[in-house]
Amino acid sequence: MTKLFYPDFFNDVFGPIMQPGSSGSFAGTSRVGRVAHYLIKSPLLRAAISFNPSDKRHLRNLGNMMDDRGYLGGLQDFAPDDARLFEAHTFAREKGISYEFTALEEENGYPGSVQFDLIGRDGRTGQLIGESVGGGMINIYEVNGYPIHWQADTFGLLVQDASGKYADQVTDLIDRFENEYIAQKQLKNKQDEFGYFIEFSSVLPEKELEYFFENADFLFLPALLPVVTTAGRKPQLFRTVDEWIELSHNRQQSFVQTAIDYEKDFSGWSESKIVAYFEKISGILNHQIHALEELGYENVPDTPLLPVYGKHWNRYKHKSIQLVDSLTSRIMDYAYSTNAKIPGVVIVPGPMGTGGGYLYSALEAVREARGFSHEKLIEGLIVAAGLGAIAFTHAHASGASGCVGESGICCAMASGAITWMAGGTGEQVQHAASMALQANIGIPCDPIPGGLEFPCLTRTVRAAVTAPMYADMALSGIDPLIPYHEVLYAIEKNRQQNQNAVCGPLCGVNCTLTAQKCALFLKDEVMGDQLKYTAPVN
Repeated sequence: MTKLFYPDFFNDVFGPIMQPGSSGSFAGTSRVGRVAHYLIKSPLLRAAISFNPSDKRHLRNLGNMMDDRGYLGGLQDFAPDDARLFEAHTFAREKGISYEFTALEEENGYPGSVQFDLIGRDGRTGQLIGESVGGGMINIYEVNGYPIHWQADTFGLLVQDASGKYADQVTDLIDRFENEYIAQKQLKNKQDEFGYFIEFSSVLPEKELEYFFENADFLFLPALLPVVTTAGRKPQLFRTVDEWIELSHNRQQSFVQTAIDYEKDFSGWSESKIVAYFEKISGILNHQIHALEELGYENVPDTPLLPVYGKHWNRYKHKSIQLVDSLTSRIMDYAYSTNAKIPGVVIVPGPMGTGGGYLYSALEAVREARGFSHEKLIEGLIVAAGLGAIAFTHAHASGASGCVGESGICCAMASGAITWMAGGTGEQVQHAASMALQANIGIPCDPIPGGLEFPCLTRTVRAAVTAPMYADMALSGIDPLIPYHEVLYAIEKNRQQNQNAVCGPLCGVNCTLTAQKCALFLKDEVMGDQLKYTAPVN
């Protein structure tokens, strides 16, 4: 069968549920590390975590977005929502794991990838090449030299068949689990040895696998996405807002109901389960935006890489009369709580790590100010998810497209959601989202290594506070001319033609002398003793 996989509300847009940080650099890296964890069946002894020689930026900037802790924590089987990720170095050293972040001697054939070379305490080895591709999503390119090309959306079984004895057993296994079977491919590794990669929609008991294969000849890799691929998945329901509107009209149902149908076709979940998951997301985001108020602004400690800017804002509000209006002020309260990235306060990206919090800052503040119901806010989240899925369909909804791929799409999702909450039509939702995107095209993704969250803070807070403005513009009848999906096309075209300008190592403010001094601070003072650890020999 042909496996269907396209952008989803809970895999791509609002996902994963995670500890605060970047969805690509923290959650995605932990997922890559978690897959690597399952390559070694004994406790881990040693790990080399390596990058291509051409990817100098990755090593130079390592730690700025906690990617080092993501890789190392995932390797210890810490999930993205596990608070132990923040102390991944400490836990690894306590377990006697030797590790090193380094550069490969030559390219491994997968630009932008990370390579894990592992040794277990039983002497067995494992190798994984993969990549965090943004938004918490991953691609696993190779395992032990076999090109599996897998996204952790299924439960994967790698059968290493060097002697060519398992063909019949593979057929029998698929027959035994035909209801869970998704896809399979026969592979060769770099030593020209045969293997099989078989995907299933649920866990297979290890005893069953040992009935078919010798334990040393197979690896079972877990699905890491909340919505696992199943055989019953239907084709993508809509790819543009225009199609979304037309479907709603043809089915004589609401814009929101058509969005729910999109998720039903992808996940196979019931409507009640889908709405319950949105309620879960809402609860997480609501806690995130109120966390500073609940914990006390002065009780949350600064860190070497992130001051709690909400403290400055709160002190200012108590000493002075702020210049902005009350709605904007409330959005900023929530946005600064989002920015604080408090360990233990889990978050939901949308599309970037803290994007869900910034989006929700705008939605909740508007709901409070205008007296909208909680049910209307949930509808807004569903509309935002639909806009996010369209964004992932037509563009890279990540920093690879520049900041428009992150805070820009976040702003578009929030703008469209607020438009719907305020009684707008599907057409007006599209107009608001298009205007938000048009305003963000060309802004680079240029987080300063060691730069205390700049310039990101300026753009993420702006995304939240301007969302009601674009909603108002759309509700007033302003038509931005270019449909939402065509703006996304322009974003992707710009990414392809101007890669170094939108996300290069020295793009944006990173070409400045001060930014380069910040990078040295990260390298020497923050990451100085974190790149390599050799455990003492017992």
